[in-house]
Amino acid sequence: MHPTASMPSENDPIGLCMAGAISPEVALSRLLLGHVTGDGIAAMLEHRRSEPPSPRWQALAALVEARRPELEQLSAEVVRTGSNHALPATDPLAGAAEIAGFFDHAVANSPEASVALYSLGDPVILATATAEILEWLDTRNLLREDADVLDLGCGIGRLAAALAPRARSVLGLDVSKGMLAEARARCAPWPHVRFAHTAGQDLDALEPRSLDLVLAVDSFPYIVRLGPTVVARHVAGAVRALRPGGALVVLNLSYGKGVAADVTEARGWALTHGLSLEVAGERPFTLWDGVAYVLCRRV
Repeated sequence: MHPTASMPSENDPIGLCMAGAISPEVALSRLLLGHVTGDGIAAMLEHRRSEPPSPRWQALAALVEARRPELEQLSAEVVRTGSNHALPATDPLAGAAEIAGFFDHAVANSPEASVALYSLGDPVILATATAEILEWLDTRNLLREDADVLDLGCGIGRLAAALAPRARSVLGLDVSKGMLAEARARCAPWPHVRFAHTAGQDLDALEPRSLDLVLAVDSFPYIVRLGPTVVARHVAGAVRALRPGGALVVLNLSYGKGVAADVTEARGWALTHGLSLEVAGERPFTLWDGVAYVLCRRV
């Protein structure tokens, strides 16, 4: 997105959307996470109506109208689950089990929304966002047909399915068995795409120098929840599994710590493991507000 000079508060998703800083989809997902109902969103939006209505207001209003039933359903689900995804776990194993349980429930309720609330449960919105991620990976020269890829925190397999025609092999890992069942069903046509359950504590099962790309799309914040030791294990495991020239791509490093802190952490990873930090703290996407980090292994 392209923000204007005078930016509304982060606590004002509608204002940020109307300023061009975030997409309508992300604005609605933030309101849902703030426990605003579909009716509440419509009322808030009407209160912000201008005459004549701005194009951005109209886009947001049209999306609210089109997805009104889903907004009510997702709002109720967010309130019912009540999980704080930025809250650190007191115990890594128990924390991973809690995360797995949350996503087992979420995927049964809405597969698309379980991996991206901003999809609002719409497969078309999710596919558009996924295509944008792949296009960006292409521009960074991170995709090639002979690549072996790890999709870390693969969810329903939406990235694995998109990567299938573009890679030699794809391995998806997730803590949620419900997510993995959905992913296997969606990716059944591709024998070179496989999935495995992880306890969410490390990547020790990966063979050294067996991968060209480790991709963590909106999954690393959950690793961060499990504590710095678990984070360090995952980064070390990813680096060990990468071949020279391979890359660790993290799209969203944490929730709530802030981009500056996340950039500092990514620089620490690069220094510790001798990686080249190619991208740090950029927001390269139009639909999704994900923050990108790319760390490359040179030798």
